[in-house]
Amino acid sequence: MSALGVRRAVGSSRRQILPLMRRLLQSQIHRHFFHIALSLVFLPLDNTILFVAAILSCLSSWFPQLGLRSRHNILQDEGFYPKTILVTGINTPHGLRVARCCYFEGHRVIGADITDSRVTSGESMSKAVFAYYCIQKARYIPNLLDMVQKEKVDIWIPCSEEAPAAENAMAKQAIEGRTSCKCITLDSDLSSQWNRPESFLEYLEGNSLPVVENHQVHSRDSIHRILHRSPTKVYHIRQTAAAPRQDRIIVLPKRTLSSTYTQVSEIQVSKDSPWLMQQHARLGEFIAELLLINGLVTAFAIRSANQSSSWDRSPLNDGLATAIHKLMERFAFTAGPRATGHLSVRLMVDEELSMNSVRYAVHIAGCTQGATSVKRLLHTTPAHALVSGYLAALSEDNAVSTSAPGTLHNYPRIRITPNRPQRPSVYQIVKGCDVRRVLPALCPVAQRIDRALEEADRLLVFWKNWRFSVDDPLPWWWHNHVFQPLHELSLILDSKGSTTRYH
Repeated sequence: MSALGVRRAVGSSRRQILPLMRRLLQSQIHRHFFHIALSLVFLPLDNTILFVAAILSCLSSWFPQLGLRSRHNILQDEGFYPKTILVTGINTPHGLRVARCCYFEGHRVIGADITDSRVTSGESMSKAVFAYYCIQKARYIPNLLDMVQKEKVDIWIPCSEEAPAAENAMAKQAIEGRTSCKCITLDSDLSSQWNRPESFLEYLEGNSLPVVENHQVHSRDSIHRILHRSPTKVYHIRQTAAAPRQDRIIVLPKRTLSSTYTQVSEIQVSKDSPWLMQQHARLGEFIAELLLINGLVTAFAIRSANQSSSWDRSPLNDGLATAIHKLMERFAFTAGPRATGHLSVRLMVDEELSMNSVRYAVHIAGCTQGATSVKRLLHTTPAHALVSGYLAALSEDNAVSTSAPGTLHNYPRIRITPNRPQRPSVYQIVKGCDVRRVLPALCPVAQRIDRALEEADRLLVFWKNWRFSVDDPLPWWWHNHVFQPLHELSLILDSKGSTTRYH
């Protein structure tokens, strides 16, 4: 092709792309204007809701039967000394909930978020927040240290989803090294050790804690040795690098010894073609969400990893929950005073059969650090119990208990909490019906319907919105009618500015 032909082809492609880009920008702008219009349409109704909620909040001290929480009675106690608590990440559902719990328990709450937004967020307008700060991502630790020193913070609770566990651990070292503030996060050494699966496994094995077995086998003899060593366990074995459509899983042992030997003899395993043996849990996978303070479990919740699990209605619920609770007490005990923070532990539960009994065998499979991993715990734990757990970090006698590991303390009755049923989206229903082959355009339409339903839920079903609370409704109202419209307006201006520069 000649140079002239190349220039014509490039020019024609540009003429096709420019209108497409203009239509895309215009569609985005129309969507932003639509959101602003919705905010204006619902403003009278939301003003009425805000007014009614404010009236109920004012009457709560006169009518205790309304059930609204009262901070006034706590502050009237002469023996009560409020603490200053810094909560970073109040722009998250769990962060705002922690801030409200601390406030209604009588404490002074400082809120902060990692954000570069020029518009004041709705969460910053909460009555629970005494002072609010914006943190620069690049200056996370210096900004935190300045806040702690300026506000004389007693406890820092990190709830932000923007800051990784390693950065919080470094911030803990800087803050506790220069101030008397206590940080609810793991230190650098423990955080680094628990963050890597290999080193976490070494930690568990070094402290004689039960772990989920994973073996890479290179011969049939090694398979038999593992099976003979643990006759009560069940294993899933598969190729480590299976070819497409050949990733089959073999369950061992079989019902009879001869069937087991026959099955193993058919496995083509060698040093060049290893297989992976993984312990299988008969009762399934569970998640234990913990608040650890100096090696003690101060708040605790268990849920099944399977969304459709019915363990919450099982008569064996209490026994299994107690077994998991004892193991988590033992796990926290081994870590000692360094174990302070939020932790989600993944567990595999098996059952060991004997002649006259069945015993739960709970094995630790992994862990995740940070408040984001324990959202269920932070939302379901009663406010007084949650705040008392955090305040335990300030106690002078908060060293690890000298009682035997696994000894249960005076906690409320522990049960496996049910999973909340999730409503399937229109897109999931359409995708499940496999209509894409017949009507390919139906999937994008379903996604638009889901977005419209989500927008309607946000505006109409206000009582389910995490920003709304009867005794603290302003964050919800401010987000819908101040923050969101101004944010949409800034996006429109940015889009127009980019269009002008493009032309």
